[in-house]
Amino acid sequence: MKRIFFLCIVLTSGLLGGLGTTQAQSRGPQPAIQPPFEPLTAQEQKYLDDVLNYWEQRSKSIERYRCEFQRWEYDPVFGPAGTFKTYSKGEIKYEAPDKGLFKVNEVWDYKAPAQRGEKPKYVKREGELGEHWICDGNSVFEPDPKTKRLIQRELPPHMRGKAITDGPLPFLFGADTVKIKQRYWIRRLPVPEGAKEYRLEAFPKTRQDAVNYWKVDVIIAQEDFLPKGLVIFDRNFDPHKNPARTTFTFEKRQTNWNMLLDQLQPWKSQFYEPKVPYGWKKVVEKFQAPQGSQDFAPAAVGGINEARRSLGPRSSR
Repeated sequence: MKRIFFLCIVLTSGLLGGLGTTQAQSRGPQPAIQPPFEPLTAQEQKYLDDVLNYWEQRSKSIERYRCEFQRWEYDPVFGPAGTFKTYSKGEIKYEAPDKGLFKVNEVWDYKAPAQRGEKPKYVKREGELGEHWICDGNSVFEPDPKTKRLIQRELPPHMRGKAITDGPLPFLFGADTVKIKQRYWIRRLPVPEGAKEYRLEAFPKTRQDAVNYWKVDVIIAQEDFLPKGLVIFDRNFDPHKNPARTTFTFEKRQTNWNMLLDQLQPWKSQFYEPKVPYGWKKVVEKFQAPQGSQDFAPAAVGGINEARRSLGPRSSR
């Protein structure tokens, strides 16, 4: 699945995404999308409200957050059918209200069998870093080893501060019940027997969000009431013809730990502007929003903003 990442948040990630870095821009007022399911019953609505409200209160208590993630990208058009094209491992870090880091540390690519009868395998990329961005609250920095450039994208004043929690996927940090309901048709999903988690299914209400994805499934752990998983379905997703999607899991989640434990690697220094490596060039891009547009801060879900993709018709489901 082709991906272009602009900063926030992702999971939340973009939680956190597929997280190049750019800002999603609207092209004027967008018509609302009709609800994809029947209205919720009073009991279903109460359950949903309880989960969202508790999640919001939990999010408000977070000053620092860090986790490791795994990511599986399914792309049956440019990759294999029936399995994932790439597998990645990385880390996400966040400090309220406006600092974040998303970094892919390892990537494995699918390699088809060389001969009939052989099994496919995954080959680890060597010498090429995955997506990496840092937000210091004023700019988003993206090292690009392919072009040997450190790209700095300045954020306009209205996107600074808490704007990092208002990305295209506001599911990792700063969950806000009102904002989530304004942007998504949302309902509960069945939970596997014995699983200590909550599952929600969110469909975008606006065409601006629908350009990026068809829907998002969020898995919230009961133990800490934070997202433990995220599935982002491609805007042209079809379960049979085009099951393109990206799945994240978030492990080793930590919040508000004792800062004395980070003396060897000061926590705040991880959000400073990176140094320009020898032989690289720094490029500064000043963001100027078109009149009447709505801008999003980066999303830490790993680059799941595909606003620059050509806008073809969505497949029927």
